[in-house]
Amino acid sequence: MIPLWAQIAGGAAAVTSIVSSSTQTTRLLRVRTAAGIAPSTWLLLATSSLAWFAYGVSVRSPQQIIANGTWVILVIPLSWFMLIEKPLRTRFGAQLLIAFSLLVLLSLGVLNENIPAYIGMPASILVNLPQIRYTIQHGRGPGISIAAWAFLATSSYLWFTYGIGAGEVPVIINSGIAALLGTTAVVALLVRPAPNFSGTDLTSDADLVTGGIKNVEVPLSPDGI
Repeated sequence: MIPLWAQIAGGAAAVTSIVSSSTQTTRLLRVRTAAGIAPSTWLLLATSSLAWFAYGVSVRSPQQIIANGTWVILVIPLSWFMLIEKPLRTRFGAQLLIAFSLLVLLSLGVLNENIPAYIGMPASILVNLPQIRYTIQHGRGPGISIAAWAFLATSSYLWFTYGIGAGEVPVIINSGIAALLGTTAVVALLVRPAPNFSGTDLTSDADLVTGGIKNVEVPLSPDGI
């Protein structure tokens, strides 16, 4: 039996995670570019989202199914915009690969419920590292939402609390490290705005998009989404 306080923490973590992924998804669809998101972060985030969703299904955790399901949804437009300069067949191929990978992870979860977690754990632990490095080197791009990453870090702290109460070791290890690195990523995004930022209030993000993921320097809104 999972204690009530852990269930509350899990519910709050799920809500916060949903807000985070929804905020980042909205940002991507609004500016129509993934500029500012490190390519390695994209790949790790995709792996983490699919694996943890499969884990939630395998352990029958409604909180994790719903929360991680919203991240799976985020992976779809994120992959599209990360490959925006590639041929159309490549972008559609990436979507098919996402679907196939999810089916494989769900199948592995049937064999052993912990397999998806052990795949998702290193991915979600490391997802912030390339983003921290990328942000320090290139500044904050218009495709990334500070609010989304702040909610993500908060969600990790809440998942850590839930994991302790539920006795789910993979969740404890993953969320504990992810919370610390997520906080570092938020700090990097706050202190490292894009070069040449003039402080102008951006009313039309479409005028600023790059249409790709090259290492370009672009102005952006300081408020995120």
